[in-house]
Amino acid sequence: MKANRVHILLTSGLALWAAGCVQVPPPASLVEVWTPPDDARKPGTQWQELRAQKPDLDKPLSLFSLANLALENNPATRKAWNEARAASEQVRYAEGYFMPGITAVAGVTRVNIAAHPESYDENKMSYGPGLQLNYLVCNFGGGRNAAVEQALQTVYAANFAFNRAIQDTLLSVETAYYGVISAQAGVEAAATNALDAKAILAAATDRRDAGLGIDLEVLQAQAGYDQSLYVLVAAEGQRKITQGLLAQAVHLPADTPIPLAPPEGDLPASLSGQDIRGVIDAALARRPDLAALRATLASREAAARVGRASRWPSLYLNGSVMRDYYELYGASNRGAASDDWAYTAGVNLKWNLFDGFQTLSTIRTAEAQAEAARAQLQQAELAASAEVWARFHNYETALRKYESSGVVLKSATAARELALESYKSGVKTLLDLLNAETQLSQARSQQVAVRQEVFTALAYLTHVTGLTEKGHNGIDQPQQQ
Repeated sequence: MKANRVHILLTSGLALWAAGCVQVPPPASLVEVWTPPDDARKPGTQWQELRAQKPDLDKPLSLFSLANLALENNPATRKAWNEARAASEQVRYAEGYFMPGITAVAGVTRVNIAAHPESYDENKMSYGPGLQLNYLVCNFGGGRNAAVEQALQTVYAANFAFNRAIQDTLLSVETAYYGVISAQAGVEAAATNALDAKAILAAATDRRDAGLGIDLEVLQAQAGYDQSLYVLVAAEGQRKITQGLLAQAVHLPADTPIPLAPPEGDLPASLSGQDIRGVIDAALARRPDLAALRATLASREAAARVGRASRWPSLYLNGSVMRDYYELYGASNRGAASDDWAYTAGVNLKWNLFDGFQTLSTIRTAEAQAEAARAQLQQAELAASAEVWARFHNYETALRKYESSGVVLKSATAARELALESYKSGVKTLLDLLNAETQLSQARSQQVAVRQEVFTALAYLTHVTGLTEKGHNGIDQPQQQ
């Protein structure tokens, strides 16, 4: 019987132990896909929340409206905003050094002393509430002010990072917007090329039917027309891709249809008359990411001052007030004590003379971190100057390329029209016409691409110079041409 009971207990214990153990087998082999259990497929709520958004998309959106929509929805700006809010609380925390600390206390003490002779026996209980005050009057090394400065610079860094997150969002929206506009223009250019190729095919067919051409010309024209349809399909696919990228930039599902208003105005003006040295200097003074690094450096320098200040003494003001109640036990203690108030006040000087080199280590760490922040700032400033230089000249080059593309398109259009008329009259061959058509198609695509390049280059130039104004057209607001 005892053996059976032991067996039952062991079996029950093993069953309970097995029930409490959760085992997740790993993938069976290197070539087999792991099959997750049902409880591993937990549906999230983030995607449903995105789907549930109902932005106002009833009318075409301008670039300005898209930027506002992105700033409202973008999680990157929301993250940076909350980090700035969290950092601001550090200032209030540091300002607590300027305020006294007040602590409420309460206690109960039971004392029972058996003495000889018995007349000195003590048997009582005391209890009561009280308040204690501790106030740092000053730290002779200035550590209190340095702590507030450290917290303040940390807030500045977080706020500047928030400003840069806004600029990053504007850049992504601008490039995505002009990507869609350019893709739409690419579709229009590809459709025009297809119509031109169709006209060439019709001309070649007419010449063959009139006995002036041959089947080879018709086949060559047909091949050109089919190629134009292929390019048109590719352009339409590219437009859909850019529409998804724009939806991502404004933090909407990729399949959200976003009607767009065309860009306002013509191309912005050239900046060739401006002093590039002044542009670089202004950009480095304006950019919030560099300002955040400067604030980080100031915060770490303040942290080093806090560490050095801890080697100096601190003066404290202390005080307390207590209300004591007594309960006396035993005949010898009756009437020996009564309830009372207790007050204390004093000033003390605290000077940490040795702490196992921990303070020294803290100071050296803070100083090294400050030097690292200084090196990071110098590296970022040099990189920023190179970015401004490159983006400035990219923009100027794009403007000149666009001007040249207009001349090329005008010449290619005239050449194609002349080649078509000459082919119809029998002066030019079909190959001459197809070459002219190819040059015209390339000129159209080139102008579409370089127009996008101009606006994209301006967007990047605005970003690297630290400007936040939506739709800004240059460094010193040049007039549109």
